[in-house]
Amino acid sequence: MTPPRRRTSTQAKVESEPSYMVQIPEPKLVRKDLLESLREVILIMQAYEQFKRIQEDKIGIFQQMSKDVKELNGLISKLKKLVPKGKLKALGEEVPRLELPKEEPKPKLVVSKSSPTKVAPAPKLNELDNLEGQLRDIERQLKSIN
Repeated sequence: MTPPRRRTSTQAKVESEPSYMVQIPEPKLVRKDLLESLREVILIMQAYEQFKRIQEDKIGIFQQMSKDVKELNGLISKLKKLVPKGKLKALGEEVPRLELPKEEPKPKLVVSKSSPTKVAPAPKLNELDNLEGQLRDIERQLKSIN
């Protein structure tokens, strides 16, 4: 077995004191610059969160459109089965168009004024609220520096 090593006086001195020092000439300006850059980062993160939300909405809309197109294609195929086949007229002649029966307008709903309906605001993302809070804190610190 080897005996445990002893610390030398130079090792103890190095651990207790840093070997270098950095002087910051104007610490308030450096702090202000750091806070402004943090503010810009938070603004970029907020914009990214809005972009993500818009992308998710867009994906949902496209999925709904895809479902609607599939439904329409199914209805068109059913309609083709119901329409009788016949001889086509020459292309130069005008083909009389069938007029579809007009649908009766649906009656409008009357909402009584005695019971107003409340519309719930869309829930915001927790991360977005967190970013806004951080942004307010940074702006408050910037104002205190000035």
